[in-house]
Amino acid sequence: MKILQSNIFELASDPKGGAPLPEDQVRNTFKKFDTDNDNQLSFKELTKAFQFLGSRIPVYRADRILLHADANNDRFVSEEEMNKLVKYAAGHGFTDSA
Repeated sequence: MKILQSNIFELASDPKGGAPLPEDQVRNTFKKFDTDNDNQLSFKELTKAFQFLGSRIPVYRADRILLHADANNDRFVSEEEMNKLVKYAAGHGFTDSA
């Protein structure tokens, strides 16, 4: 079971190499994916943003961020919840080579 778990976590990890993106750049990247301009990010928008950032499994990342940052459980990351999203993404090694 340990082998299977380590392989899953390895697959879900995101690419390393290059300089980590500054938080303001991470924030701006996510804001670009607010395609309906409602000042919040849906699961679909989050998935596309993580895909753009180079996540190996962007659906996993979108799901994890909703668990981590969506304080009111509405399945969106609002402007007020954006800081948690940015810290999560910046802390998971997204780089300028993504």
